[in-house]
Amino acid sequence: MNKFSKGLLLSLALVYSHEILATERLVVWEDVGRASTIESAVKDFEKIYDCDVDVLEKPMHHQVELLEKQGPKGEGPDVVVLASDMVGVAKDKNLISQIHFMQVENSQYLPNSIASVTFDGELYSVPKTIETLILFYNKDLLKEPPSTLEEYVDLSKKLRKKGKYGLLAKWELFYTTYALMHGYGAYIFRTDNDGTINLNSYGLDTDGAVESLKVLRKMSKADLVYDCLSGVDGYNRMYELFSTKKAIAVINGPWAIEDYLKAGINFGITTLPTLPNGNPMAGFLGTKGYSISKWSTHKDLAEDFLRFINEHKYALLRYKESRQVPPVISVLQDPSLANDELIQVIAQQSVHAVNMPSIPEMSYVWSVMDKAIWKVTHAELPIDHILRMQERISSLTSKLGSKIIRKVRITIY
Repeated sequence: MNKFSKGLLLSLALVYSHEILATERLVVWEDVGRASTIESAVKDFEKIYDCDVDVLEKPMHHQVELLEKQGPKGEGPDVVVLASDMVGVAKDKNLISQIHFMQVENSQYLPNSIASVTFDGELYSVPKTIETLILFYNKDLLKEPPSTLEEYVDLSKKLRKKGKYGLLAKWELFYTTYALMHGYGAYIFRTDNDGTINLNSYGLDTDGAVESLKVLRKMSKADLVYDCLSGVDGYNRMYELFSTKKAIAVINGPWAIEDYLKAGINFGITTLPTLPNGNPMAGFLGTKGYSISKWSTHKDLAEDFLRFINEHKYALLRYKESRQVPPVISVLQDPSLANDELIQVIAQQSVHAVNMPSIPEMSYVWSVMDKAIWKVTHAELPIDHILRMQERISSLTSKLGSKIIRKVRITIY
């Protein structure tokens, strides 16, 4: 064998061995500021599976748009993180794949978190965290939080006379006010017995919806729905009032905890108050989770990663570092969290919370109902008239599907 032949064989051997030994690489998109919360799990996964995992931070609310652009070019990630309503959008656009291991392992998660990412009996996300509205109160100003909305209204009236505030909430948003409406029996779209969201059964103009918004209008007339909290700066204003002890309590989500801790507020957490009709306030339950790109060439490894990252050890560590509540049942029942106020309150509140419909038609509901709520608090029109004006939601949804109303199948748990 001449030198040329030996050299050629050696080169081929090197190329072949490189292909065999080449390390698989996963690209994971995490939300901004959250990469560090999965760092420990990523390092262990890389060692055990002999692979590389690149974690890139991208704004979660832009990830569907970015995946749609980059995925077909082969430039996108293997894994994205999405809110449950965007999982529905991504699934409808055929951007993400089914997650097969979750079909047999979903019993490890809270049922409502699984239901929020299930379509036609298939799961498209591994739940990472759950969120719902809860109540924060200043322990320096309030030893025991009232249990009813009426008590908060009375307290707020007294404090307004002193230039201070009782209970703050962004009531102008349908996201917040739905917690009132649902407690009076209102619903967005009816879910039929077979697990179908029936867009022909619209429940935001019912007698219960009218009654709930009468409560809101009464609060508005008592100067307890504050225009200073409206708009994009409303949350900043609410934070300012709460952190400077000018407000006793706020309705907000667990996403606010980090800011409240940094501000040094001595706060407590409790469930939302009981309504005048005796029912609990119940907001939306939001689920965030990891999904696998349709264009991933490492789907099996991606599934292994998603199973690994939500193992008890890593989900518990992630919660302690981020205060994002995982819907992993073993973590919620962990003895070390038995006295954890946030875990206990989220667990209690999530029992009453409502899964946010993960369907495209919700984009119309948000905009139309925000306008309706503004009219309830700023106009003298009869509430039933305002709500029935919003029935055009039904005609708007027809733009997305059938001539009148289409049905979207989901799975009920």
